[in-house]
Amino acid sequence: MILKPYANSGVDGASGYEFQKHCALYIFLEQYKEIKDKKYFICLEHYEDFLFCYLTENELIEKIETYQAKKSSKKWTMNNSTFKDIVKKILQVGNDLKNDQTLKTINYTHNLHFSSNYEISLTKKIQKKTIENIINERNEIVKYNDLYKEIQDELLDLVDVNTKNEINNLSFKYIDLNKTHQMQERVLVGMFNNIFGEKVRNHKASVLTLLSLFRDVENTLNQKNIISLMDKSKRVDSEQINKALNIINTKQKAFEDWKEKKNIYAPLLKISTMERNSFELHFENAFDYLKDLKQTEHQKIFNFVKMTNLTNCYTDEDSLKVIIDDFNLTNSTQFDDLTVKATILASYIQIREGTE
Repeated sequence: MILKPYANSGVDGASGYEFQKHCALYIFLEQYKEIKDKKYFICLEHYEDFLFCYLTENELIEKIETYQAKKSSKKWTMNNSTFKDIVKKILQVGNDLKNDQTLKTINYTHNLHFSSNYEISLTKKIQKKTIENIINERNEIVKYNDLYKEIQDELLDLVDVNTKNEINNLSFKYIDLNKTHQMQERVLVGMFNNIFGEKVRNHKASVLTLLSLFRDVENTLNQKNIISLMDKSKRVDSEQINKALNIINTKQKAFEDWKEKKNIYAPLLKISTMERNSFELHFENAFDYLKDLKQTEHQKIFNFVKMTNLTNCYTDEDSLKVIIDDFNLTNSTQFDDLTVKATILASYIQIREGTE
């Protein structure tokens, strides 16, 4: 466990830290095809702005990628005092990760990223010659070991003696996110669309769902300012993310199911033609409410559907008829009629698809 004065620094100013969450999702989507089958978790405002921690099947940590994410309106240079302070902090995080008591593999490694949405210009003038490494949209990531020797030496002079051992783990990364919140979200929606395409009905809603997972752990305080990778309250793990993505995909399947069978489902559920648009809105919202265990009325309906005996039902229509008839006979609810029907159908499809 590490006690640090910056342990809850981001939580105190959570409203101003949307950029870090956007960067975390940007990195996740950028690496999705590579990491989607791996075991990992993501921490926010825990050692760093965010980090990706990769695990073995035995829950040992084998690799960590940390990111200090800095929004800027001008290029970063080594002469900038803020730049120097950030590099020092990033390298200290490397030491702290080594000292964290969470079990690691023998071959454990970590990479420490200085990341920004503006150009990072590392330059050194020697007589009349200028040596430079530029990190931008044309050269998105550069490791310390790949910098010119003169730039390496200049950076080495900036850091403290007790963190020089971490300099080889340092990288600089450009993140192609616009300066405004709205444009950042638009980029993320575009990236999500490129990955999932027509498999997902509403890409923006999907992006907001994943950001909400990040927001929940970001706003959780490190207890007594103690940081530990074992603290599960500060994690979003791969199982949670995969479950959220499965529910998103199930929602798409559900709408396709409704579209194909609405002329069967509507009479069965007694939804008039004038109610269909309203029903579809309730239907879409039901999937989000069913994810939230605090939504007790939705959970009650979901559990009823799950416990209903459908042994003798051979079609969706048979199953839904049994569920609706049994529910009307044995249950009372605060919901209006359309919300009940939408929640029943959403619950049934989610259980049928095995994504509950």
